[in-house]
Amino acid sequence: MSITLFISYVSLASVLVPLSVAAIQWSKLPKEISSLRWILVVSLLSDVLSLIVIRFSMSSYPLGNIYLFIQFTVLFYILSFHVRNRTSLVVIYGLYVLFYFINVIFFQSFFGFNTNSIVVSSLILIFLSINYLYRLLSELPTVYVHKLPMLWLTFAVLIYYAGTLFLFLANNYLVRVFGDSHSLIWILHNLLNISKNILFAVALWLSYRTTKSST
Repeated sequence: MSITLFISYVSLASVLVPLSVAAIQWSKLPKEISSLRWILVVSLLSDVLSLIVIRFSMSSYPLGNIYLFIQFTVLFYILSFHVRNRTSLVVIYGLYVLFYFINVIFFQSFFGFNTNSIVVSSLILIFLSINYLYRLLSELPTVYVHKLPMLWLTFAVLIYYAGTLFLFLANNYLVRVFGDSHSLIWILHNLLNISKNILFAVALWLSYRTTKSST
């Protein structure tokens, strides 16, 4: 088995770690991060369906585009809990949805990889993550900030979206330097996805410990 395929399978299986932690507290997750469980479910379904369509020599890009849109929507919703002016976020999300469909219809096909939409969604989520960290440092709601589930969820968002943002922006450079950069890009992407799922698991575990100790 090649290293590319091995990392791909590890990336696919890594979602089972946070999903297992979410399962033990499925109905008791706090509202702030309860939506995270649906990202994990959709991620697992998307990966399994992608393997099936690839086996039949079909493009998995439509599944990837749908998953990334759902993931952006859920993470946007979660991070919006820590923005004072949530009305402005409704406008931002509406403009993003409009941009997404304009891009799909006029610029990048739904059956191709929508890099334009990914870059814009990445920038939005990176901004919201930095905003949360800034507020956390400013207000310091607790001495033990490392025990806050949202802190680890925010790190997951920053690592994944900041990493993939520069990864896809650097795609043309990688093609010029290495020729076919497709395998290299997806190895790095899968490593970032594994890191994201591990940090999601930490966030959910801390949420479970907090809920368990309070009861």
